[in-house]
Amino acid sequence: MMNFKVLTTNVPVELHRYLKDYLQENPDAHLIIGCDSKNHENHTMYGLVIVLYKPKKGGHVLYAKHRIPRVKERWNRLWKEVELSVDLANSLVENGLPKAQFIDLDLNPDPKFKSNDVVRAAVGFVESMGYIARTKPYSLCASYAADKVCA
Repeated sequence: MMNFKVLTTNVPVELHRYLKDYLQENPDAHLIIGCDSKNHENHTMYGLVIVLYKPKKGGHVLYAKHRIPRVKERWNRLWKEVELSVDLANSLVENGLPKAQFIDLDLNPDPKFKSNDVVRAAVGFVESMGYIARTKPYSLCASYAADKVCA
């Protein structure tokens, strides 16, 4: 399990305990997971986020960074984003937490964008695992929060 921190304070948290406490105090919060990645010179940085979204009140963001040797092929790098998100979602359920309402994918269904070639496989995989996948322009967790984390 990666080490998660609160976005606004960078304070590390024990993820499962923190989420249980937060959701108990905020039962209306929606749990949303997203991931993005960026290639740097010799490594790839993945930013994984959990957004605890309270309707009409905003979101509380937890994040983790995962650094691995550079993933050269775009398809493989994007697929790893999907795998990390699903693995996190499954881990939460296995530890007695509610199922994520959405898994946000930083992929674009528009054929003129390069990430389009991963969309069908990614959405199929996420949905086969029992989650609802959102892609651009609706994948705010992956497109914005996770993008900032992996920079």
